Amino acid sequence: MQTILDFFSSIDPILAAFIATCFTWVVTAAGSSLVFFFGNASRKWLDGMLGFTGGSW
Repeated sequence: MQTILDFFSSIDPILAAFIATCFTWVVTAAGSSLVFFFGNASRKWLDGMLGFTGGSW
């Protein structure tokens, strides 16, 4: 964890914000894509996956 913090401390703040934004986008897209793979799951599972995509777990 310290290595990641050192990396972000050493680069330009705009680049750090861009990397963090891209990471957040990838994680959100991965969570929301679960709905496509488990489309015929029960309503309880779909509600849980929707909670993950909304960021409230």
